[in-house]
Amino acid sequence: MSIQSSVVFLPCSDIEATHRFYAEVMGLRLHQSQSGGLARIYDTGYGYWGFVEYKDGRPAALAGMTLSLNCQSCEDVDRMHALVLSRGAPEVQPPRMHERFAVYSSFVRDPDGRHVELQYIME
Repeated sequence: MSIQSSVVFLPCSDIEATHRFYAEVMGLRLHQSQSGGLARIYDTGYGYWGFVEYKDGRPAALAGMTLSLNCQSCEDVDRMHALVLSRGAPEVQPPRMHERFAVYSSFVRDPDGRHVELQYIME
């Protein structure tokens, strides 16, 4: 028995808006669509993020939740940040060195208010 990969599933309020953000704005590849498109899984390059539209009133985003995508350099963070802004991502924070960690990063917001971080880990 072995583990092939992992998927983190998160609720969302509008699967179509979530798909546009993660596929068209962030540029993640749609790996799989399930349940007539109400669940969609995206390839982050190191694992998968799944989003599911529920109709039972559960909150889509938890306060303080951040999804991080790792870049290969500070310059890649800058380029990706500019690209996703040009595609309509709402900016939370422009690229800069983190105050507490050896990380250069920027933040944008997804349709449910989650922060999506583009980061380069310096250590």
